[in-house]
Amino acid sequence: MKAENRSGIRSLWILVAAAAGFVGALATLPVPGDAAAPGQETPEENFAIVDVTLFDGESFRRNQDVRIEDGRVRALGPRLRLPEDLPRVDGRGHTLLPGFIDGHVHTFGGTLGDAVRFGVTSVLDQFTDPALLAGARTARDEIARTTEADLFSAGMLATAPGGHGTQFGLAVEPLTDPANAAAWVRARKEEGSDWIKIVSEDGGAYRGEIPSLDRETIGALIAAAHAEDLLAVVHVSALQPALDAVALGADGLVHVWIDAVISEDDARRFAEAGVFVVPTLSVIAGMFGDSTGLRILAETDESLLSPMQRQTLSDPSLLRAGAGAEVALENVRRLHTAGVRIVAGTDTPNPGTGTGISMHGELRLLAGAGLGSAEVLASATSGAADAFGIPERGRIAEGYVADLVLVRGDIESDAEGDVSRTTDIVTIWKDGYPVVREAAATTFSPEIAPAPEGAVRVDFEDGIDSGFGFGWQVTTDAMNGGASTAELAVEDGALVVSGETRVGFAFPWAGAIWFPGPQPMQAVDFSGRSVLRFRTRGDGRSYTVMLFGAGAAATVPPMVPFVAGPEWTVIEIPLDSFAAADPSIIAGLAFVAQAPLGEFTFELDDVEIR
Repeated sequence: MKAENRSGIRSLWILVAAAAGFVGALATLPVPGDAAAPGQETPEENFAIVDVTLFDGESFRRNQDVRIEDGRVRALGPRLRLPEDLPRVDGRGHTLLPGFIDGHVHTFGGTLGDAVRFGVTSVLDQFTDPALLAGARTARDEIARTTEADLFSAGMLATAPGGHGTQFGLAVEPLTDPANAAAWVRARKEEGSDWIKIVSEDGGAYRGEIPSLDRETIGALIAAAHAEDLLAVVHVSALQPALDAVALGADGLVHVWIDAVISEDDARRFAEAGVFVVPTLSVIAGMFGDSTGLRILAETDESLLSPMQRQTLSDPSLLRAGAGAEVALENVRRLHTAGVRIVAGTDTPNPGTGTGISMHGELRLLAGAGLGSAEVLASATSGAADAFGIPERGRIAEGYVADLVLVRGDIESDAEGDVSRTTDIVTIWKDGYPVVREAAATTFSPEIAPAPEGAVRVDFEDGIDSGFGFGWQVTTDAMNGGASTAELAVEDGALVVSGETRVGFAFPWAGAIWFPGPQPMQAVDFSGRSVLRFRTRGDGRSYTVMLFGAGAAATVPPMVPFVAGPEWTVIEIPLDSFAAADPSIIAGLAFVAQAPLGEFTFELDDVEIR
């Protein structure tokens, strides 16, 4: 089935619509370098890539021709007989790869578009809103021009009441009794889950303590998944839960553990069990201060990045001390040596990672754990497809979907384990159509308003509209289908913000937003100012200040927490505390309640940027 367009998942901060252009059909024969040049048309749907070094998902093959027809690979081999009028791409001196498959992501906002612009043509989501699954299945079954990666997902995860996964605001049906496992799994299958994800996480590896499923319930869930012909994968962060999960029959683990190094004997037992592991080294490395992600960010053309990618890659909010990254890397090394299948996955867009772009960092990290070049590339292509049973993807083979990535240079000729060329992308084809790589413009206004001379202070003495800029408004997750509520009122010269955060959206929020510019989300140049200062009091819970920059409506903004105690308190937050924020383009400041869910009340007064 063919379609001209595929509907996308709506942006997390739906204040602006993204735009994307289409690239026309080609009638001439460009070399690959020309194909990637701005304004140069690229073959689409029916064409051939000739005389290219090919990585087919398992091994390299030289001097290959690949014929694409109706969005699928129709033939490949040396010196194919091709119609004279068939458009061609000269592949000499380049490497053609299958589209990458990210084995661990979380999908919302523009993440599917962010993924495909960096060659990640399919994503395996390990926890998302089940309401997305039907549309995702329809979209991925079509051969169509699209600006998004294909989505496969576990849907809802299995966790304990109050356990990992319940903090995000999505409706989760927790389990307390192994007797309920079969019904729980059947419900997920009916919702469209492609596999079952189970959480075995007590927080201990991160020096915390949260409720977790017991061993009996995990075993019952694994058995129930297998009875429904579904894979069962398990979230772990510590070695003992990993050992338990494999002993109970889990098919895969969707993190590597950071608390201890696995023994060689246990690694061999994993291999004998046929289990696969998605290490997610990207998020672990970012958490413990590794700079791989930031190095790739520095290497990348800014025009290819969305605000969300820039923000999450630069966000240090999960940063912590310790040797977790080194432990994780050694665990991957031992698992690989023992013969355990390694699947590349990033856990994007968690802080320290960026959807799509972090896959290239993950490949480098896996190479650092001892995987050879072909093994690294297989982990993100055929290995991921085989582990999760993803059809017609992960290989360049007859009948497979034409998800392709053409990169400059010959990866096979590089030093073993050197996969740095994967970022030097010439062209990406999704379903046989070329992908427009430039990120859509997200700026609301080309004009940046000047800040007034002197202090910028809002004191509410004359009501809610007093002060500088467009003013104050309610902001909640209702704009994204959430159910949280908020109300604003002025009492005794202070702004009272009250409401309730509720289940309904993955990242619940409710509160007040201040637009300092003449129009909503029009940036103001606060260059030379360095501190956000305000007075607050409230119910004693923790709240969050979000800082929006120009064009940042499609991304999660940088955040800083504060506590509103029972007495008036002055809060001062240096602007450089907001990761990657730029004082010259401040477009909005939101003061909101997030998790834990429930009712809230706090007051604000004397808000100023100084």
